[in-house]
Formats: sequence, C-alpha cells, structure tokens
Amino acid sequence: MADRRYESLVLLHPDAGEPGAKEIADRVKKLIEDQGGSVSQVQEWGLRDLAYLLAKQRRAFYVLFEFRATPKALLEVERNLKLMDRVLRFVSVRQAENAPPAPPRPTARKPEREEMDFEGAEFEGMGEEIS
Repeated sequence: MADRRYESLVLLHPDAGEPGAKEIADRVKKLIEDQGGSVSQVQEWGLRDLAYLLAKQRRAFYVLFEFRATPKALLEVERNLKLMDRVLRFVSVRQAENAPPAPPRPTARKPEREEMDFEGAEFEGMGEEIS
C-alpha cells in the first residue's frame, strides 16, 4: 500500500508536565517510524485550556504530528495511543497530498484581555438605591 499523509493531534494529561509531554511525543514519533512511517514535523503547542472537561481536567498539553504512513501503520499508532494512560484524547486526519504543512503555532498563549482596574472607577447607577 502507498504511504498517505496524516495529521494527528494528541492531548496529554497536564500532570505529565513539560518533560513528560516531550517524552510521550518522542515515543509516538519513534512508534510512527518503527511502523515504516516518516514524521515531517512535530509541533508542541504547550499547555492550553480545553473547551470542556476531559477526565476532570481543564487543561492539556497539545502535540501535533504530521507524518506519512500506511493505513495499517496508522491503526497501530492509534491503538498504542489508546493504551497510553497520559493521553486524554487524540484525533487523526488524512491530509490531501498537495495540502500545505501546518503553520507553526506559538507555544505560550497571550492573555485574551488584560485585567481591568476597577478601583476608583465610577459606574452609572452604582450607589443608587432602588426604591
């Protein structure tokens, strides 16, 4: 069978820490290569907030893998990801052959908005009694 392009996003338990996330990323990369695949890039996006709770966790380490492998190799990689305790969730997607590589993302997120200083601020209607 011919190699196909895949992209897998893996969410790792936050208790693993930065070194643990790097270790798992290396294990997955080695697993892909052992199955005859070739990894084109690994992006570690760092610790990010989740949209909803996963296994009672609000945050997770995100790692994106772009690689070429056979469909059989992908099944073996996914089977191993299911067996890893520190993997909260993963998703693998087949990419088009002419699709551009994923652009690099910053590892640290900037705060969406700065904390506002409300000391001394006056608001309309504040301090008025409702009768």
